[in-house]
Amino acid sequence: MFRILSDKIAAKVDKAAMKAGASAAQEVSRQLTAELDAAIAGAQSTAGKMGALVQQAVQAAVDEALRTAVLNATRVHEEHLAQLALIDRTAQTARELSAVQLRIDAEMRRSGLTRVVTPDPDAFNLSNPTEHGGSASYEVLAPAYVDGRTGRIVQRGEMRRIPAAPTGQEEDGR
Repeated sequence: MFRILSDKIAAKVDKAAMKAGASAAQEVSRQLTAELDAAIAGAQSTAGKMGALVQQAVQAAVDEALRTAVLNATRVHEEHLAQLALIDRTAQTARELSAVQLRIDAEMRRSGLTRVVTPDPDAFNLSNPTEHGGSASYEVLAPAYVDGRTGRIVQRGEMRRIPAAPTGQEEDGR
């Protein structure tokens, strides 16, 4: 846009110089320079307005994302509290421990939490790592918990090495 205006200015200056001499050309040049300055100022003003609109749109998107995140966090917290209340109510009113365990299992399924009871070095901490050092057999002391939707470990479990089973020859004393 500025190149077109510059070319127009140059053409008008050349025409004016030929027709009326140098003084008229200078006057036309001043007028055209003023027009160009006004066009540049208008373009800068438009760019500034566009920048402000873009900034407002970005800020609105950030505000909406933040609002959504806060609402989701509040919803998740309230859901967690409701689950704890259900488990506690079951524990307070149940006559048998199995009823509490059933409630816990149901709430874990509903929330996507998986209890892991198979030894796995990725999900378990090894208690007393020096005990039975040559053994590749493990016993779970406390389960691990994994988010079933993401596969992320929520809480690591505890496991320990157990002595290797003796071979048949050692049992016979041979």
